[in-house]
Amino acid sequence: VEQQRVIIKNKYGESLVGVLHETGSTQVVILCHGFQSTKDFRLIRNLAEVLTKQGISVFRFDFSGNG
Repeated sequence: VEQQRVIIKNKYGESLVGVLHETGSTQVVILCHGFQSTKDFRLIRNLAEVLTKQGISVFRFDFSGNG
């Protein structure tokens, strides 16, 4: 599964940084981490792996100011 780093800037210049796990599917799950966590939290990474093995693309990201 191809992984691509994605950076999206908001109108305040803050960056939302994420990782897109592209499987080629039209199905995409967006994974949002919880309080005091990041996109690289083990649970989030493991969930992304399980979903991509099922052919589902995943986007996991850090909220602005986190990660």
